[in-house]
Amino acid sequence: MSKRWVLDTSPLILLNRIGWLNVLAALSEELIIPKAVIDELLSYEEDRSVWQTFFDSSQKIIALKDSLQMHPDIAGWGLGKGESEVITYSIVNAGYEIVLDDLEARKCAATFNISLRGTVGIILRAKKENIIPAAKPLIEELKAVGLRFNENWIKEALILVGEQ
Repeated sequence: MSKRWVLDTSPLILLNRIGWLNVLAALSEELIIPKAVIDELLSYEEDRSVWQTFFDSSQKIIALKDSLQMHPDIAGWGLGKGESEVITYSIVNAGYEIVLDDLEARKCAATFNISLRGTVGIILRAKKENIIPAAKPLIEELKAVGLRFNENWIKEALILVGEQ
């Protein structure tokens, strides 16, 4: 799987809420943040300085200054602007994996055979690469800050990284 990622808003917000935003740069070679995602993040006044610091924190992070024209095949999905730009970028620029949590956006990406992972997938990868000592506590924190997921799927995912 690629280590060049295009990020949607929810993984950034969720990882920031649990204090693990830095794991993205530690795991990747390049992080693309579309303009629509940046605009959404910066719309939260109280977190503006967090996001500006994050955008400037690593040469791996490329914050796009211009909006992307939505790929015509995405228009009918009714996705948000951020999700649409994330998927469009990965269609137009081969070799990028997308990071998003929204179920409809994941279904849309699947129709284009785009490689993807969600916030939990980031945590699992961090565990596999020994960046974090354990995935389960962070997944529990994600649940506490609003990420919804299937509990049986989480149990199976934790087994894959050696946790019960």
